[in-house]
Amino acid sequence: MSRPAVKLLAPPDPVITGCVLALMCFSVLMVYSASVSVAEVRYDDPLRIIRHWVLYIPVGIIIIWTLSRIDVNWWRAIAVPVLAVAMVLMVAVLIPGLGKEINGAQRWFSLFGLTLQPVELLKPAVIIYMAYYLSSFPERLHQFASGLAPMLVVLGVALVLLLLQPDFGSAVLLSAVCFTMWFVGGVPIRHLLALVSTFVPVAVIAMIAEPYRVQRLTSFLDPWNDPLGSDYQLIQSMIAFGSGGLFGTGLGQGVQKLFYLPEVFTDFISASIGEELGLVGILAVLTVFAVLLGRAIWLAIRSGDMFARLLIIGCVVVIGTALMINLGAAMGMLPTKGMPLPFVSYGGSALLGECVLIGFVLSVQRHQPGNKRIEMRASRNKQDKKAGKGPRISENDAMEHLF
Repeated sequence: MSRPAVKLLAPPDPVITGCVLALMCFSVLMVYSASVSVAEVRYDDPLRIIRHWVLYIPVGIIIIWTLSRIDVNWWRAIAVPVLAVAMVLMVAVLIPGLGKEINGAQRWFSLFGLTLQPVELLKPAVIIYMAYYLSSFPERLHQFASGLAPMLVVLGVALVLLLLQPDFGSAVLLSAVCFTMWFVGGVPIRHLLALVSTFVPVAVIAMIAEPYRVQRLTSFLDPWNDPLGSDYQLIQSMIAFGSGGLFGTGLGQGVQKLFYLPEVFTDFISASIGEELGLVGILAVLTVFAVLLGRAIWLAIRSGDMFARLLIIGCVVVIGTALMINLGAAMGMLPTKGMPLPFVSYGGSALLGECVLIGFVLSVQRHQPGNKRIEMRASRNKQDKKAGKGPRISENDAMEHLF
């Protein structure tokens, strides 16, 4: 009696894996260059910041490898529990004594000397839930009450929790993700247009409700209005880009990182790249991101499963939107917002969250129906047939099947 065929894992996509590893290696180089002077003055140890940063990278790689081995259907099965856990953590971080306040925002947990942001779990949790709902109940989408409304409630609760921290940038990012997934998932255009007509005024009110947000907007429109106050950071970032020119001042030769541009190794690391590596360096980074995101979109198009397709689309939008916000803010094309450059900026929570997203993408890719190692299995079974044996499953194959 022949045994059933076992679905074997494909190797991780070399393009996506290569792009992510290249960005991580580049991050080590740029974070060291941008942080060495700050670490020397602040901690009397020039390697303090980079030594802390490199601890996160192998953890991120392990996360990618582990999640990529889990069948994509598992994400569908745990969509609701993961969302519930993420919401509980978002509430817990607002509780005094549990959450940690930094610079007026209460967004972090402090564990074992590390600061972790629950929003980095909220993003993948919302993506999984939206992909689950859109793919599981397509017949409901034509009715607002049973289709878009339940998903809108989830987004609304998430946005309220983000604004309470406050984290307006993540709220905008999460909204962009959900709207894109709703559009791709088949929500009627009339529902989305009606929602936008309501959502935009609410977003404007939320923006002008806080004076610091209005200040950021006015700084973006006229960065030279207050060069030593609210406009200082943007002006210094623009000087960095202007100083870099076409080929940059040379790696390690930047001046703005010498306490002119605060925390340049975090949200404004793109300014340091522009100064030291010039326009060529920025274009090289953008090229790597374009290849990474383009390859992920190609995998989404190639996937025949709506849940898997939407899962990838959500991950792509998170990374792509963060990229645009980071570069746009640093170059003065968008209001200043603390958004890290994916896989490059210093920030452990953000890196681990981004690695989770890449793990999802590779989970879809490695478990595609056409990704079985047919040739190897067929060759093995052919040899067994000649020897008068039935198809066999090796111990390694069985482990691959389990994981």
